[in-house]
Amino acid sequence: MSIVAIDYGARRIGIAVSESGVLATPHSVLPNDGDALEKIAAIGRELDTELFVVGIARRATGTAGEERFRDFAERLRQKTCREVVLWDEALTTVEASERLRAAGRKRRDAERTIDMHAAAVILQSYLDERARRSS
Repeated sequence: MSIVAIDYGARRIGIAVSESGVLATPHSVLPNDGDALEKIAAIGRELDTELFVVGIARRATGTAGEERFRDFAERLRQKTCREVVLWDEALTTVEASERLRAAGRKRRDAERTIDMHAAAVILQSYLDERARRSS
Protein backbone atom coordinates (compact mmCIF):
# COMPACT_ATOMS: atom_id res chain seq x y z
CA MET A 1 0.00 0.00 0.00
CA SER A 2 1.25 3.46 -0.85
CA ILE A 3 0.48 7.07 -0.08
CA VAL A 4 0.23 9.55 -2.97
CA ALA A 5 0.60 13.30 -2.56
CA ILE A 6 -0.69 15.89 -4.98
CA ASP A 7 0.49 19.44 -5.58
CA TYR A 8 -2.67 20.70 -7.25
CA GLY A 9 -2.14 23.68 -9.55
CA ALA A 10 -4.24 25.47 -12.12
CA ARG A 11 -2.00 24.30 -15.01
CA ARG A 12 -0.04 21.33 -13.64
CA ILE A 13 -0.43 18.68 -10.97
CA GLY A 14 2.63 17.27 -9.24
CA ILE A 15 2.54 13.71 -7.93
CA ALA A 16 4.77 12.14 -5.26
CA VAL A 17 4.65 8.67 -3.74
CA SER A 18 5.67 6.86 -0.59
CA GLU A 19 5.53 3.10 -0.66
CA SER A 20 7.32 2.75 2.69
CA GLY A 21 5.33 5.33 4.62
CA VAL A 22 8.67 6.89 5.57
CA LEU A 23 10.21 8.50 2.49
CA ALA A 24 8.53 10.61 -0.22
CA THR A 25 9.68 10.28 -3.82
CA PRO A 26 8.75 12.56 -6.75
CA HIS A 27 6.67 10.62 -9.29
CA SER A 28 5.32 12.70 -12.18
CA VAL A 29 3.76 15.92 -13.43
CA LEU A 30 0.41 15.90 -15.18
CA PRO A 31 -1.31 18.69 -17.07
CA ASN A 32 -4.41 19.86 -15.22
CA ASP A 33 -6.81 19.01 -17.99
CA GLY A 34 -10.03 17.06 -18.34
CA ASP A 35 -8.22 13.72 -17.90
CA ALA A 36 -6.18 14.60 -14.79
CA LEU A 37 -8.54 13.05 -12.24
CA GLU A 38 -8.70 9.78 -14.18
CA LYS A 39 -4.91 9.70 -14.56
CA ILE A 40 -4.45 10.24 -10.82
CA ALA A 41 -6.98 7.50 -10.07
CA ALA A 42 -5.06 5.17 -12.42
CA ILE A 43 -1.81 5.96 -10.60
CA GLY A 44 -3.60 5.22 -7.34
CA ARG A 45 -4.82 1.85 -8.62
CA GLU A 46 -1.40 0.96 -10.05
CA LEU A 47 0.32 1.74 -6.74
CA ASP A 48 -2.41 0.24 -4.52
CA THR A 49 -2.83 3.61 -2.83
CA GLU A 50 -4.46 3.69 0.58
CA LEU A 51 -4.41 7.46 1.06
CA PHE A 52 -4.10 10.64 -1.00
CA VAL A 53 -2.61 13.81 0.49
CA VAL A 54 -3.66 16.97 -1.34
CA GLY A 55 -1.69 20.15 -0.70
CA ILE A 56 -3.77 23.20 0.14
CA ALA A 57 -2.29 26.68 0.25
CA ARG A 58 -2.61 28.19 3.71
CA ARG A 59 -3.32 31.53 2.08
CA ALA A 60 -6.34 29.94 0.41
CA THR A 61 -7.93 28.97 3.72
CA GLY A 62 -11.23 30.77 4.14
CA THR A 63 -11.26 32.07 0.58
CA ALA A 64 -12.86 31.08 -2.68
CA GLY A 65 -9.51 29.52 -3.60
CA GLU A 66 -9.90 27.03 -0.78
CA GLU A 67 -13.06 25.73 -2.41
CA ARG A 68 -11.06 24.73 -5.51
CA PHE A 69 -8.79 22.49 -3.41
CA ARG A 70 -11.66 21.05 -1.38
CA ASP A 71 -13.69 20.36 -4.52
CA PHE A 72 -10.75 18.57 -6.14
CA ALA A 73 -10.14 16.52 -2.97
CA GLU A 74 -13.80 15.50 -2.79
CA ARG A 75 -13.91 14.51 -6.48
CA LEU A 76 -10.73 12.45 -5.94
CA ARG A 77 -12.27 10.74 -2.90
CA GLN A 78 -15.40 9.88 -4.86
CA LYS A 79 -13.43 8.67 -7.89
CA THR A 80 -11.01 6.47 -5.93
CA CYS A 81 -13.06 5.50 -2.84
CA ARG A 82 -9.92 6.25 -0.80
CA GLU A 83 -9.26 8.60 2.08
CA VAL A 84 -8.10 12.07 1.03
CA VAL A 85 -6.34 14.40 3.47
CA LEU A 86 -5.80 18.11 2.90
CA TRP A 87 -2.31 19.18 3.98
CA ASP A 88 -0.70 22.62 4.20
CA GLU A 89 1.50 23.26 1.19
CA ALA A 90 2.87 26.64 2.31
CA LEU A 91 6.19 27.40 0.59
CA THR A 92 6.64 23.86 -0.78
CA THR A 93 7.48 25.11 -4.27
CA VAL A 94 10.08 27.46 -2.82
CA GLU A 95 11.60 24.61 -0.78
CA ALA A 96 11.55 22.28 -3.79
CA SER A 97 13.26 24.96 -5.92
CA GLU A 98 15.98 25.43 -3.32
CA ARG A 99 16.57 21.68 -3.12
CA LEU A 100 16.83 21.35 -6.89
CA ARG A 101 19.20 24.32 -7.10
CA ALA A 102 21.36 22.84 -4.32
CA ALA A 103 21.45 19.56 -6.26
CA GLY A 104 22.81 21.44 -9.28
CA ARG A 105 19.70 21.20 -11.47
CA LYS A 106 19.43 23.80 -14.20
CA ARG A 107 16.50 26.17 -13.99
CA ARG A 108 14.90 24.96 -17.24
CA ASP A 109 15.04 21.32 -16.10
CA ALA A 110 13.76 22.26 -12.67
CA GLU A 111 10.76 24.12 -14.11
CA ARG A 112 9.57 20.94 -15.82
CA THR A 113 9.72 18.88 -12.62
CA ILE A 114 9.17 21.41 -9.82
CA ASP A 115 5.55 20.35 -9.22
CA MET A 116 6.41 16.71 -8.47
CA HIS A 117 9.22 17.85 -6.18
CA ALA A 118 6.80 20.18 -4.39
CA ALA A 119 4.43 17.21 -4.00
CA ALA A 120 7.32 15.27 -2.44
CA VAL A 121 7.87 18.10 0.06
CA ILE A 122 4.15 18.03 0.92
CA LEU A 123 4.22 14.27 1.36
CA GLN A 124 7.41 14.24 3.41
CA SER A 125 5.92 16.86 5.73
CA TYR A 126 2.81 14.70 6.16
CA LEU A 127 4.86 11.53 6.78
CA ASP A 128 7.13 13.26 9.31
CA GLU A 129 4.16 14.65 11.24
CA ARG A 130 2.43 11.26 11.22
CA ALA A 131 5.60 9.60 12.56
CA ARG A 132 5.99 12.29 15.23
CA ARG A 133 2.39 11.80 16.42
CA SER A 134 2.75 8.02 16.61
CA SER A 135 5.96 8.08 18.67
